[in-house]
Amino acid sequence: MSVQTVDHFFNPSSKDFIHDPIPTLEKLSSEFPISRFDGWNAWLITGHENIINCLLDRRLSTDFNLWEYAPEKKPLEEMDAFEKLMNNNLFFLDRKNHLRLRKLALPAFSPRIMDQMKARFQILCKERFDEIGTPESFNFAKEVSEMFPTQAIASLVGIPRDKFPIFDSLAYGVVRGINPMLTPDQRKEAIKGVPEGLELLNDLINEKRTHPEDDFLSTLILAEDEGSKLSNTEMCALVGAVLGAGSDTAVDLHSYLIKNLLSHPNQLKALKNDESLVQGAISETLRYEPSGKTGLARYASEDLDIKGNHIQKGQMVQLITNTAGMDSSIYDEPRKFDIRRNHDKSISFGQGPHYCIGVTLVRSQTEVMLKELFKRFPDLSMGDEIIYDYNHHNARRMDVMTVKTNIS
Repeated sequence: MSVQTVDHFFNPSSKDFIHDPIPTLEKLSSEFPISRFDGWNAWLITGHENIINCLLDRRLSTDFNLWEYAPEKKPLEEMDAFEKLMNNNLFFLDRKNHLRLRKLALPAFSPRIMDQMKARFQILCKERFDEIGTPESFNFAKEVSEMFPTQAIASLVGIPRDKFPIFDSLAYGVVRGINPMLTPDQRKEAIKGVPEGLELLNDLINEKRTHPEDDFLSTLILAEDEGSKLSNTEMCALVGAVLGAGSDTAVDLHSYLIKNLLSHPNQLKALKNDESLVQGAISETLRYEPSGKTGLARYASEDLDIKGNHIQKGQMVQLITNTAGMDSSIYDEPRKFDIRRNHDKSISFGQGPHYCIGVTLVRSQTEVMLKELFKRFPDLSMGDEIIYDYNHHNARRMDVMTVKTNIS
């Protein structure tokens, strides 16, 4: 079978794609379901069934070091603070180490701990909206989406309020530092806050080791499996993974959730009349509005065939998960925004052993934000301005999304 390439039309960094990715993704799915994109030196996999099969295929690993273009791994003593953090990141570990860390981390994401956190999120969210006040309009993307998720993670970890700026610099470094397109100088600038952030985390972990409480970090410290416990480095890496998934994902989810609700007044009315639809609105936003520019990266641990396409050991496979939510064999009228839709087959948070460990965290903070927003501003409407961050490495990130409060 001849390899289909898509470089002639697929450019997820283009302004056209960032403004509206749907036409490109529909063409990719219908005409090039499995293809090569030389811009990433990767295979692209589309469609719900194909992606599910790949997510469950053990020959496709999250271990970045398997990639044919991965830089030679440094000895531990030569790694900088950021490299050590990524070396233990849950997203990039081989299967054995991933399962070990995940098993040890699960108790910290229990319903009991998450319920505790929800109460903290509510306090933080109220404070955030108190600071915003009652203006005629405000930049929701900057003043809510960009700030609240990271503050929520800081609260989860137990960071003192006066140390939030240090933690924010750590979050920025974790999210931006993994961008493979950065020059050495740009990367150095992006991760400059990581060492101080890790020092803060280590101090807090050591304090919790001496004086454990009934909280997230203490639960991680006390977790044990067959004599195995988490080291400080592993706990810092887990916090880094939570920042990557629980805060960065939530930034875009917050913005696109509000954008779509305000753009579909009948759906917003239904939500206001029935708050049990909140989680449905979150799921539908994740399905309906592709916020990512990239997919989920996997690396072939051995040669394999996917529907007649030969994938060589070491090659990258990008699972374009946004196309799964557009699959008409799974969703009726996929281009209709419907918060009552059944999402039993959703893969927005992954599948199998890599199903997102922080899904409750993301959903909880988003629900808290949504309810407080419309409590403060029941007549909220879209403003006149949306400006995208065209340089973000993996997201259709909005720098500006103006909303009007319509307070009389």
